[in-house]
Amino acid sequence: MHRDAQVTMVMGRNGTGKSYLAHTIIKAMKERVIVITLNGAPAIWRQYEEIDITKKESWKFKKGIKQVYYMRQEKDTMKYIHKYFRDGIIVFDDCRGYLTSNVDSDIYLKRLLIDFRHKMLDLFFVFHAPTDVPPRIWAFYRTAFIGATDAIFPKSRIQTDSAERIIAAQKKVNAAFRKALAKGDNSHYGLFVKVRP
Repeated sequence: MHRDAQVTMVMGRNGTGKSYLAHTIIKAMKERVIVITLNGAPAIWRQYEEIDITKKESWKFKKGIKQVYYMRQEKDTMKYIHKYFRDGIIVFDDCRGYLTSNVDSDIYLKRLLIDFRHKMLDLFFVFHAPTDVPPRIWAFYRTAFIGATDAIFPKSRIQTDSAERIIAAQKKVNAAFRKALAKGDNSHYGLFVKVRP
């Protein structure tokens, strides 16, 4: 069966359910997955085994979710992922803590973005505000789940044809979030608007 590798963005402030949404989607896909976090947070990923990315045998798993702590190998993390991982899903959770603002400053992140389709990798970027990911990553996205955030999409900094749709989605979800939060019944959790380029 043919599938297209793609980039998915999941954006929203703390407590909106970003990681939960990403977890729900990837569990349904039933692929092999690595989740990159800075140091094991958020808690939803702690149930999964951490792998030693420096050892080739750690990458031989066929299904399921494994964790990668960016802090263990710091800048070499992307090098090992690019070298050993293919045919699966990479989740970059709370990626502002370890992705630089310029893709070109991390050659292996740049190579992942260039090669993700050839390596059959689906990439999920989970973050709080539009500028938490390098602007060039927005050029690759196929689906964005927009949650509540006060940081409105900066059209002048991130140039994409879907900027107006993203901003409209932000305004819509922010209004719904405020109403739901005022109810005090946790109905604000998991409010997202799906946007496509």
